[in-house]
Amino acid sequence: MTQPIQLDIAIVGGGVSGCYSAWRLQQDRGHNSNIALFEYSNRIGGRLYSRKLPGLPNVVAELGGMRYIPGSHLMVKNLVEALKLPTKEFPMGSLLPIEPGGKAAGADNNLFYLRGQYFRYRDFAEHPDRIPYNLNWSERGYGPENMQVKVMNLICPGFADMSLQQQMQVKVFGKEIWRYGFWDLLYKVLSNEGYQFMKDAGGYEANVANANAVTQLPATEYKDDTVFLTLKDGFQSLPLTLAQQFADMPGQLAPSERIGMNQRLTEIRYNTDSDYRYSLIFQATETNSAGKTTDKVDCEPVEVLAKQIILGMPRRALELIASPFFDDPWLKQNLKSVLIQSAFKMFLAYEKPWWRSLGLVAGRSVTDLPIRQTYYMGTECEQPGGESTLHSLLMASYNDIGTVPFWKGLEAGKAFTGYVPQSLSCAPEQVVLKHEFQITEDMVATAHQQVTTLHNQQQLPPPYSAVYQEWGDDPYGGGWHEWKANYRLDQIMYRMRHPVADQEIYIVGEAYSYEQGWVEGALNTAESMLEQFFGLCKPAWLLQDPVFAKILQDNPDYNFLPTACPAPDLHSSSNSCVCGDCSEVLNEVTEFAYEGINNVER
Repeated sequence: MTQPIQLDIAIVGGGVSGCYSAWRLQQDRGHNSNIALFEYSNRIGGRLYSRKLPGLPNVVAELGGMRYIPGSHLMVKNLVEALKLPTKEFPMGSLLPIEPGGKAAGADNNLFYLRGQYFRYRDFAEHPDRIPYNLNWSERGYGPENMQVKVMNLICPGFADMSLQQQMQVKVFGKEIWRYGFWDLLYKVLSNEGYQFMKDAGGYEANVANANAVTQLPATEYKDDTVFLTLKDGFQSLPLTLAQQFADMPGQLAPSERIGMNQRLTEIRYNTDSDYRYSLIFQATETNSAGKTTDKVDCEPVEVLAKQIILGMPRRALELIASPFFDDPWLKQNLKSVLIQSAFKMFLAYEKPWWRSLGLVAGRSVTDLPIRQTYYMGTECEQPGGESTLHSLLMASYNDIGTVPFWKGLEAGKAFTGYVPQSLSCAPEQVVLKHEFQITEDMVATAHQQVTTLHNQQQLPPPYSAVYQEWGDDPYGGGWHEWKANYRLDQIMYRMRHPVADQEIYIVGEAYSYEQGWVEGALNTAESMLEQFFGLCKPAWLLQDPVFAKILQDNPDYNFLPTACPAPDLHSSSNSCVCGDCSEVLNEVTEFAYEGINNVER
């Protein structure tokens, strides 16, 4: 081994939580501390991965995270503004009116193709008789999201407005709700057809997976009319900008030494006779032209000495590290407290947006075919500064868990080569991106066939380019995480930031957060950890937000996690739910029921 590098703080993981931690710490103490960031591949971003297909320089294929909710994701919203990253709307439907002078169509015309039957989003309310599920009489008249609200109103009125601490105390059918898997709980209150309807029509299998019912039951924070934003240059530009600014800031460690790419952390050793408590052992990797990262053969491990370590990594990546740190009984027990959910995305590029002739502009259509969800991502000429072409991008498939193996089975075979449209200046070998997962002819043909069926067409023009991403390979393990049943998530998310009290090793990221599956969760765990264990003050760019200022006014001890101080034990002898104005809550529940009843009676 060469002479070890000596660091005050080693941050491992080039995703958003790792890049954010490095960026914040360099601002605060980079002048007198050696801080470095390590990433196993040649790419900063983690599960934020933005690519552009030929002919679509202004329409981004988001292979990982793709959007945020500005109304509730305050960390993302304010960080994006502080970094001056240009944003754009991520609409879930058309802004054009259904009728002249009328309201915007929104998602009302978006398609559903379930059990061989076609209907539109509006039909959940306007024509519930068209929904091809043999629902119980009391289950009719609701879309999949509203069906979940109905279930929540039945189990515990006002549950979504409670704090996590209050939710953890709710008992349902004789036991605390956190001890239930969501599927197990739904089994008690929904018919099997009702459950299958929520699973199929919701688009995401993870929405009704058997994850912890405490987080799953109120998870109706987004609907097809929710306001989303994304980043104009791709969501990956967020961690890329953080990493670049981290490297460019003045500081004690030379900028060229602050980011170590293609370094896979294999081991953390304890040092008892050194000022540097830890030895981090890295295996050098190499990334080929297609983006595939593998260990570099015949290469000696690299040792890095550090006083403190921040691991911005998902569960699977943590499991791949050898260290006595992970032998701690509490950590060993609770590292497995989250489910790793598989996820898959495939994008197809077309010469023209044929879906516009069907009244489809943006948002998604849903099917029980293996493609599951199709998103209309945009047309080049309609983008700000876009080129004058009709090249358009379709996220042909966004699927998870049970349907991912269908596509994995088509990975072997002849590579898809596409074709060069007349309006595109591009060499034939460049029209399909070189990518870690090389898309095959079988995958494209099968997806295109299912897209044709979803849109009730005899034949559609073929795509000229395509790309896909599957997140199950190491070191990711999956696309996102969900809390398991029977785990005290209110306590675990607090302690996981600093899981072993006598060690200065910290864990951040989306995996053990309250906002799993969102960038907001990664940022919240990182900021909470930095303030509590590194003494950083809340950033000025966040304090300027009046919504956040109100949160601090109501809760001066707010630390970016759902409860300020989780109780060591739960003492709940009552099955009653906690509500502020119970009369108002019950009136809302009743009025919501009337909506479903009226939809059926109409």
